[in-house]
Amino acid sequence: MQYSNTYESVVKTQVVSGQDQKPLNLGLTDVEGAKAVARRLFDTYDRDRNGQIDNVEVVPMIVDVYKSFNRIFSPARGDIDSFYKVLDRNQDGKITYQDLEDLCIRYLTNQTPTNLRATEAPRLSGIQQTSQTVTSQYRRTQF
Repeated sequence: MQYSNTYESVVKTQVVSGQDQKPLNLGLTDVEGAKAVARRLFDTYDRDRNGQIDNVEVVPMIVDVYKSFNRIFSPARGDIDSFYKVLDRNQDGKITYQDLEDLCIRYLTNQTPTNLRATEAPRLSGIQQTSQTVTSQYRRTQF
């Protein structure tokens, strides 16, 4: 119930035809808010300040995600590789601020980032499938 009330207070609605309500934004924040989240995430986990999050720096990120669900988790190599693929939005082998920004915009605002190039669109379906696989594996092992 608490999450439902929070969600309802975050989602803005507009009256259509005097009776129906329709969400203006199905995400949790606007683009600027999503960028701020991405900046904070990136600054938190890019510990060596080299402009990218490497395999070593992604481990605390995974551990923190599980910790937020009150789970203790020690990721194996496959977990790290899967998580890395999900975060590496443009599949260049590096997790950069731009990757996190694109991810946050897409999932926090329910919009496609305007800076995604048309050539990246086919790659996104593979990333989404990897994300769904990781999520379903999490659900099977934890619940």
